[in-house]
Amino acid sequence: MTQDLQAALAAGKTPGELGFVMPAETVRHTACWMAWVHDDDPETWGAELPRVQRAFVEIATAISQFEPVRVVAHPETCKQARRMLPPQVDVVALGQDDLWFRDTGPLFVQNDKGQTIGSNLVFNNWGNKFPIEPGDRDVGANLVNHLGLPLFQSPLCGEGGGLISDGRGTVITTETCFLNPNRNAGMSKADVERELFHAIGARKVIWLPGDTEEWITDGHIDGVLTYIKPGHVLFEDNPDDDNPHQQVCRENLKALRGQTDADGNEIQITLLDEAYLFRHDSEFTATSYVNCYIANGGVVLPHFGTSETDDAAVATFQDAFPDRRIVQVDIRDICWNGGGIHCMTQQQPT
Repeated sequence: MTQDLQAALAAGKTPGELGFVMPAETVRHTACWMAWVHDDDPETWGAELPRVQRAFVEIATAISQFEPVRVVAHPETCKQARRMLPPQVDVVALGQDDLWFRDTGPLFVQNDKGQTIGSNLVFNNWGNKFPIEPGDRDVGANLVNHLGLPLFQSPLCGEGGGLISDGRGTVITTETCFLNPNRNAGMSKADVERELFHAIGARKVIWLPGDTEEWITDGHIDGVLTYIKPGHVLFEDNPDDDNPHQQVCRENLKALRGQTDADGNEIQITLLDEAYLFRHDSEFTATSYVNCYIANGGVVLPHFGTSETDDAAVATFQDAFPDRRIVQVDIRDICWNGGGIHCMTQQQPT
């Protein structure tokens, strides 16, 4: 079967044409993939690196309560990763340069027979904002090859954090990310939609404005919303009238209201507040609760130490996922550098 798929891809067929689609994150997973954090460039984490590594271990450990966790580590840092991570977490030696594996790692798509293809987007370091490292450029394809799965390489430039799939052909993304000239110069919405069909089986793409002020990712969707189930999303709002991010949230919400999915059903929206009370001197701080990991039987949720929003987020997620256990992990040692738990993880469907 795998050889047949590889032959079809080699002949020019795409996952979308072969009936493959990116599953929703709520389906059962074989594993959660992460990438061990090290620091080739001292300016990235600097003196904070030991604290970041400890936070990484806490997040990986929390997810491992629910499903297998496999951590890709650069061969030179494998021993350190193995020493620091708990024994139930696997370590796989592959070249990589960054812990934001949602963006550097592969996407996985499946058909109705349960067959899996690794679908890889072009990663250019979030619009060429930083020098591209070979590990991050190649790790997606290398992991797919390591797993022995067929590989499709899309010409589309972007990141996994820039799109959310309902598993039925509906994909939500932002204009500031996939239409950004620093990724896909000259491409129209129709062009991007065509490539998203080929790469992940998107039958309908819902476009939100995104965030022009969010400098690193250019407004990734995984800081805006997550799917509860097809047709129903958790959407993050900012209730502070004095916070400039409120307008960004409201414009995205306005664009989502009344939208229908690929099956013609209007999207249902449940609101929750982002961690708007959390303060850090970094201009890149990610304060999103929907930037979480939905695991087998659980949700691993960020904790920011602002009890008003932390407690409310737990309650909202518990209502949204009554059959899953909600676990919070402190990410204050990580979020100041622009990402959260979802940015660090990539699910491999069963």
